[in-house]
Amino acid sequence: MIPIIITIIQLVSWGFLYYTHKYKSGQFPADFIMLNLLALYNIGVLVAAYFSYFKVENKQSIWLIPVCLSVITILTLLISYLIMFLDKYK
Repeated sequence: MIPIIITIIQLVSWGFLYYTHKYKSGQFPADFIMLNLLALYNIGVLVAAYFSYFKVENKQSIWLIPVCLSVITILTLLISYLIMFLDKYK
């Protein structure tokens, strides 16, 4: 039940980030701050998944969905940081 709730929260967060970027302010700094907060939340999800999925003997494969969404979010943030870094020192 917990992985399903986490997945719903992640999807709603991604939807809110997209909606805010598309229809609200659309300012890059505000969107980037929200992406940072979402990545922080997803680091917590990865820690919870580590103790709830990888450390237990009876594994529930439903944990793979929030883990994959967390990894995608964090990789998106890291790629954004890399692009900004390369653009700055170009």
